[in-house]
Amino acid sequence: MTRICVALDVPWERALKIVRDLYDFFENYPLIMKIGHKIYLEKGGDAVRELKEEFPYEVFLDLKLHDIPSVVGLAVEEISNLGADYTTIHLLGGEAMVEEAVNRKENTKILGVSLLTSHDESYLGFLKTTIGDIKEFVLHLVKIGLDKGIDGIVCSGEEVEFLKKNLDRDFIAVVPGIRIKKQKGDQRRVLTPAEAKKRGADIIVIGREITESKNPVYVVERALKMMGEI
Repeated sequence: MTRICVALDVPWERALKIVRDLYDFFENYPLIMKIGHKIYLEKGGDAVRELKEEFPYEVFLDLKLHDIPSVVGLAVEEISNLGADYTTIHLLGGEAMVEEAVNRKENTKILGVSLLTSHDESYLGFLKTTIGDIKEFVLHLVKIGLDKGIDGIVCSGEEVEFLKKNLDRDFIAVVPGIRIKKQKGDQRRVLTPAEAKKRGADIIVIGREITESKNPVYVVERALKMMGEI
């Protein structure tokens, strides 16, 4: 099963309405609700607690941590105490930072962010890395993360098939940049739900097409049908 994660990058009251509407129709489907910086800055950890108390869905607190190891470790510990099921760290933070996050995670799954889907090959030039191919660079980061014990990764749908074929271990592949109507917006590497599933995505992230829709239920239902999940 490829699961849908709803990116709730809207004001808190709007987010709650969306989750309630979806719950009325998808009570038994294991949706994941993602809280990013917008809601976290508005509600703090209470956003995670309230969603966990009211709904049966897993909560993904997506803060993309990147700091010195001790600071990230403390942050992960607090995120775990909140009850978040998933959180993210930047693999570019280095081995020591990743290791500290894993050591503090308790029951929270750590997802390593390789490269954001807003980046393309030109970003490697910015980093001045000797690895010139974006898939090989992502593979390098992911190998380090998995060696240090992360539970999964966040990567482009264009990379997930390559990674699944080139890594001889199980991991959760979370793919953002999903569009039912293939409009790129500010993300350069996008796929439809069906394409992402075919390439090996375990979780797909859909945001604005759901949160900006007058009928979020219809959008989620359409995505599930495209993947053959219902």
